[in-house]
Amino acid sequence: MASFEITGDTFALDGQPFRVLSGTIHYFRVPREYWVDRIHKARLMGLNTIETYVPWNLHEPDPGAWEATGRLDLAAFLQAIADEGMHAIVRPGPYICAELDGGGLPGWLFKDSPPVAHEDNRVAAG
Repeated sequence: MASFEITGDTFALDGQPFRVLSGTIHYFRVPREYWVDRIHKARLMGLNTIETYVPWNLHEPDPGAWEATGRLDLAAFLQAIADEGMHAIVRPGPYICAELDGGGLPGWLFKDSPPVAHEDNRVAAG
């Protein structure tokens, strides 16, 4: 397993200076059959890292019903990144972005009570 740390004012990967050159590919928005192609093209552009969100609302549309197949197979996506010799930054949230309904939070989370915004911008069930 690789070691990743901050040494002085730089990152180090396995004790060697490492510069993160990252681009985003949202695996859940790209048909699975295109993952390898898109990841490969990212590496050809000079990137060494792929960043992605993990949308809770898509993976768990109903409480306890986790979906991780097809375009939601995060493990296969991460393996495709590793197979290309690249690294990954995985951003699981829970709130991931404004362009997904509920910011990626599943609707059932707020079924019994509406969301409440707190002074520090956290959103939680009421």
